Formats: sequence, structure tokens, C-alpha cells
Amino acid sequence: MTEEPTTDPTAPTDQTQSDHAPPSPTPDESPSDDADEGYAAVEYLQFAAIGVLVLVALVATFRLYFSVSAAVDTFVTRRYRPLFMAGFNLVVLLGCGIGLSALVRRLA
Repeated sequence: MTEEPTTDPTAPTDQTQSDHAPPSPTPDESPSDDADEGYAAVEYLQFAAIGVLVLVALVATFRLYFSVSAAVDTFVTRRYRPLFMAGFNLVVLLGCGIGLSALVRRLA
């Protein structure tokens, strides 16, 4: 009662296929274009979020600048206001220069 394996002579075997040719993908295994479109949509969403956050940061920076200017007008006498505003503007300018030089170094 031993069963012997039967071999179908017309069935392809691994020996007859070329070792260099990759197996053809089945429809379930084929890469989907939806995955590429999904990645692109996520990438565009990230760029949009960066744009919105930069815009919010820009508005907050302007409001901070004008608030500090108003605080200088309130707490510093008229005689020293130009000196304080020049110092504040110099600090803002130096901060912008440091930020820009760091960005240029990263891009170069």
C-alpha cells in the first residue's frame, strides 16, 4: 500500500525554466499605482502643512516685533527709545543672519 508519486510529463518543472528570468507576477502581486499616488498625496499634504506653519510663524514674528516696539514705547523714556529700538533691531537682524547662514550651509 505504498503510493508512488506520479509525474506528469507535460507539467513544467523547475529544471526547464530559465534561472535568469524572474517569475511573472500575478495580478495580486503586481505593484499598484495607488500606492504611488497615496505617497504623493501625503507628500503634498506635508508641504501644505509646512506652508501653513511658516505663514503662522511669520504672522507671530511680526506681532512679536510690534509688541516689543510697543513695550519699548511704554517702558522707556523718549530720550532712550531710539537707542533701545536700534539695539532690538540689531538683535533681530543678527538672528536673521544666523538663520540664513545656517540654511545656506545646509543647502550647499
